[in-house]
Amino acid sequence: MPSLQQPTLDNTVGAAYLGVVGSAFLFGVTTLQAYWYYHRFTKDSRLHKYSVGILWLLDTFHLALTIHAVYVYVVTGFGNRDGLEHIVWSIKLQVSINVVVVLMVQTLYAFRVWILGGYHRGFLGYLVAAVVAGGFAIGIILAYKVYTVDTFRQLEGVGWAINASLAASTTIDFVIAGTMCYYLRKSKGTETRISRLMQYTLSSGLFTSACSLSAMFSYILIPNTLIFLAVEFLLTKLYIGSFFAMLNARERTREPRDSERSSGRYQPSQHHFKLQSTSFRSPSLPSASSSSVCNS
Repeated sequence: MPSLQQPTLDNTVGAAYLGVVGSAFLFGVTTLQAYWYYHRFTKDSRLHKYSVGILWLLDTFHLALTIHAVYVYVVTGFGNRDGLEHIVWSIKLQVSINVVVVLMVQTLYAFRVWILGGYHRGFLGYLVAAVVAGGFAIGIILAYKVYTVDTFRQLEGVGWAINASLAASTTIDFVIAGTMCYYLRKSKGTETRISRLMQYTLSSGLFTSACSLSAMFSYILIPNTLIFLAVEFLLTKLYIGSFFAMLNARERTREPRDSERSSGRYQPSQHHFKLQSTSFRSPSLPSASSSSVCNS
């Protein structure tokens, strides 16, 4: 399909530059979210603690790669239009990092869906696991295919892998969001808590899906530009930010003060429950199964 726009400095290096600026802004947001998480949820599960640390390190590395790529195009290759055709190594590597981040976040979401499915004895957990595994396979193919090309024109030969990867990410996001909302709706927790969890789930899936679709349509309609690459720069940050925001959206049980402990006035509430080292407080005593679901 012919491109709807001809390549210019604005829609090539200009678009890549704006993508890096947006990525740097979102990196600041995710860094603040990571700080809030470690500050608030000191007793959270090791799975979440390690996941947040690894994702933040990958996010930092990804931002460094994008800055390097734009620096090479804008500064090192200043005035060299032919150099814009060449794909620098940092672009190829950041694609691999993006694949790892997206699949890692989707796997963590799938794990939570699996827990919900176990409580409700549903088969949707198997469906989510299957689509995530399929996305993992497509991501590996994309990362390999990108390393086989040297110019942006040669991307036309691997365009099917790019479109398949972005389409798979969008599909997985919709499946995970829909499944989590379905299981949460079946839960018997407080209506306010269930509604809030559903809002965060739908919001995170909507943002990441919209970004994936934007990158895919940008590549299909205007492949001669770098607009799709600029949008792809943002995709990594949105996935990490959505996961951190979900973790920070949970409530935290108030720790007793020292004065309350010494005086004996502090009495643990009989109406709170805990899952994965994160406590929540409920105004009424729920059942054991619904308590665990609400906090997944």
